[in-house]
Amino acid sequence: MNILGLGNVGCSIAKQFAKYKQFSIHLVDTENQGGSCFILPEYAKAEDYEQKYINLPFELQDDLTIILCGDEIMCCSSLRILEQYKHLELNVIYVKPDTKFLNQTQIMVDRVVSGVLQELTRSAKISSMFLLDFKNVSDIIGKVSLKDKESKLHETVASSYYMKNMFDNIGPILDKIIESPATYSIKTFGIMDLQSGEEKFFYPLDEIREKRYNYYISKTKLDSDVDLSDHIEHQIGSKFKENLKVSYAVYESPLEQSSVYIEIKTPHIQS
Repeated sequence: MNILGLGNVGCSIAKQFAKYKQFSIHLVDTENQGGSCFILPEYAKAEDYEQKYINLPFELQDDLTIILCGDEIMCCSSLRILEQYKHLELNVIYVKPDTKFLNQTQIMVDRVVSGVLQELTRSAKISSMFLLDFKNVSDIIGKVSLKDKESKLHETVASSYYMKNMFDNIGPILDKIIESPATYSIKTFGIMDLQSGEEKFFYPLDEIREKRYNYYISKTKLDSDVDLSDHIEHQIGSKFKENLKVSYAVYESPLEQSSVYIEIKTPHIQS
């Protein structure tokens, strides 16, 4: 599976995947980010990143996930990158920037690129698009030092995507998984407190239509907690709402601490 980081933030998140052996990492930026990095010419105009696009030298044969942030004007080249690799299954991780700190060009680029990528996702040219907001992710990771905060944010994004792919490819102990409509392809990640059921999302999606809860439970708890099954069934039962599909699966974790990961989906384009 290929990960392509585009721009400074995209490259920084992509580098966090190096610890997972199943991912091949590729970097694209106007500065050398090390490793397998293709250096783009730097342009003053956002549109030049699309109009003067140079094909990337990476010969890819597997699924491709592109990671980018909407505050970098070079993200305009993402549309041409997707066109170059349209023979692959394509996914996008898109970091929505804080618009309070953007100039008018950056605001325009974010609005246009985010909108076009979501339209491509809705039309199935992109398999899935995960939206993230670092303000939300920061609330989830809690207090960390200023020096460590950025790397912790990027690590959390990478580990969440890794876990999502792991759950898709390993066998659960128990599952009540439903097949999603193909249009439920605009997504975000979330976590839930196993005891309280409190949920936190990486992005405030509107008009949510489906949630999948992945319970990652320690072997000790699976073996000894006789109330776990009833607790999960009651917890999931409380999550059903009108126009919302709910499913879940339970996996054994090698870790001592149990966790619950959520994949949240909608067919609706987000602002």
